[in-house]
Amino acid sequence: MTWFVNYRLEESVSVADRGLAYGDGVFETIRVFPRNFLQISDHLSRLYRGLSRLGMPFSLDQKNVLSNFLDQHILPLIYDESVVKIIVSRGEGGRGYLAPEHCIHSIIIGILPAPDYQDHRAKGVSLSISPVPISSNRFLSGIKHLNRLENVMAKRFLKVADFEAIMLNERQELVECIQSNLFWVEKGILYTPSLHQSGVQGTYRKGIIENQESYTVQIGHYSLPDLMAADEVFITNSLMGVVPVIHIAGTSFPIGIHTRKLQISMQTKDMHGVH
Repeated sequence: MTWFVNYRLEESVSVADRGLAYGDGVFETIRVFPRNFLQISDHLSRLYRGLSRLGMPFSLDQKNVLSNFLDQHILPLIYDESVVKIIVSRGEGGRGYLAPEHCIHSIIIGILPAPDYQDHRAKGVSLSISPVPISSNRFLSGIKHLNRLENVMAKRFLKVADFEAIMLNERQELVECIQSNLFWVEKGILYTPSLHQSGVQGTYRKGIIENQESYTVQIGHYSLPDLMAADEVFITNSLMGVVPVIHIAGTSFPIGIHTRKLQISMQTKDMHGVH
């Protein structure tokens, strides 16, 4: 693993950094190939949106510096499929929870090995229902902020036999999985939960919704019985792509033709970088 802190080769940050103290920041995890970041525009857009939501926006110059560094210094270091993680915190300062009026961001960029999800994409995975509820908060919904304690707790409850767990909100509505977004198909219609109040608006989720020519996509408030009535189910994130779901809490689902079709169409877009 290779790490840069504020664009210098470094592996440490200040103990006074607000990202460490309060989770005061955002992050992105990007799949990258030699000469090509996958969905880089969507990832950076979400990063900047999250920073603005938290009241610490990047200036145009800061955006240009980050983009140029990724292209000129990170991409030349990529020789195989890898993961690039970008973490941006508010940096140091402020008193307690009160943030400094003018922040000096901490910008952390790491190059990590890519996990292998090929077997998961081919054979499918099992899901459970997490006992950990996911909070509803429209001020934080959609962005990848650094406070992921609900996901950390949900991961602790995940059984070895299950790849992921479905997380519900306090109204017992479907939101997402611990580290992926949730889709299902019923009678040829594609469904996915609304993320206006909670959850992360995944870049791969966005790609599927916006690049659909073959399916009607319904985004709304759904409960577990809606999901269990599905013809086929799959999960997505930017690292794993489209992964079929074959079991949910003991109920079996087939790897259907729609899931396979979406895998092929999205993989084609991935290879050509057209997201």
